[in-house]
Amino acid sequence: MNLWELLNYSLFTYGDLKISILRVALVALILVGAYFIFHFFRKWMMHLSIAEKLGLKRWRSFIRIIRLFFFLGAGLGSLSMLGLKATQVLAFQLFETEKIKFTVTHLLVVLTILFITRFILNLIEYHFDNKINQKRFDRGRGRSIYTIIQYLIWFTAIVLSLQALGLQLTWIVASSAAFLAGIGFGLQNLFNDFISGLIILFDRSLEVYDIVELNDGTVGRVLEINLRSSKILTRNNQVLIVPNSKFTRDTIVNWSHNEENTRFHVSVGVAYGSDVRLVEKLLLEAANGHEDISTNPRPFVRFNDFGNSSLDFQLYFWTANSFYVENLKSELRFAIDDLFRQNKVEIPFPQRDINFKNPIVIQKDPS
Repeated sequence: MNLWELLNYSLFTYGDLKISILRVALVALILVGAYFIFHFFRKWMMHLSIAEKLGLKRWRSFIRIIRLFFFLGAGLGSLSMLGLKATQVLAFQLFETEKIKFTVTHLLVVLTILFITRFILNLIEYHFDNKINQKRFDRGRGRSIYTIIQYLIWFTAIVLSLQALGLQLTWIVASSAAFLAGIGFGLQNLFNDFISGLIILFDRSLEVYDIVELNDGTVGRVLEINLRSSKILTRNNQVLIVPNSKFTRDTIVNWSHNEENTRFHVSVGVAYGSDVRLVEKLLLEAANGHEDISTNPRPFVRFNDFGNSSLDFQLYFWTANSFYVENLKSELRFAIDDLFRQNKVEIPFPQRDINFKNPIVIQKDPS
């Protein structure tokens, strides 16, 4: 047996399919070649710093799409080397129902639609991130618009995938109408959250990175706004999952809605007889010496009241660091106490005068 006969020696035969040593070697060569070509392509893309430009998440999605098409091509080439026609492979039926006939072609079409959808969304997200980084787009507004576009594109992709399987959208709606009516009453709150999510995304009353105060007094930064719920990062570094209906139903304080700076105040009382102008000067000195307090608008002092035991003042200031404002207030109080001690300004404690209406007479023992 010569070399050519050895290479064409049949290892396996199934109908018209004949697997020989030569065909197995060619298939292995195609697959190994596809792996090395893909590996070289990925290294070349890394050399162009594409990963840094796209970001890790988008880079991984891009690589998955390229890998899919590389090995799909290699797989079809391998099957043709084994003697199978591409049309036979694509027409191979995976399963069948009364309404659906699912073949390899349908599977490839659905996978292609889903991967292309993900790739398009990565490009759109990359475009929005660039606009945000260039200060041409507000970050919260950009993320909100991207979320709306994301849901619309995914909805379109799902409809196209179902139609690729031979399903008509009208038939799907008609067949699911009774089911939806049956569970509709149990999902009222869920639908309410979805509608509230759309309202929030469109009217922009709440945006990503806004600082909000909930009804229970919890203060947090908005991390994500999704259709059903939003994620709030609290000052304790805990993430709250808040249903969107809470934002449209309750009264929510949005510290960041109008502008970045938010006004706060620190209250302090001094003893009667203190130099009130000196107190005003020291309070402003404490505020102006802190780097997180804005100079425009400038801090100011309000002589609030003549209290029962003290002269009451309030130091008002603006800051962009509203998320950690309680730490800032604490630092201000430390600074105020130091300045008052240095200038001998007394912070009084509550005092009460007790007068006995009927004095108690203590009689001495005559013995």
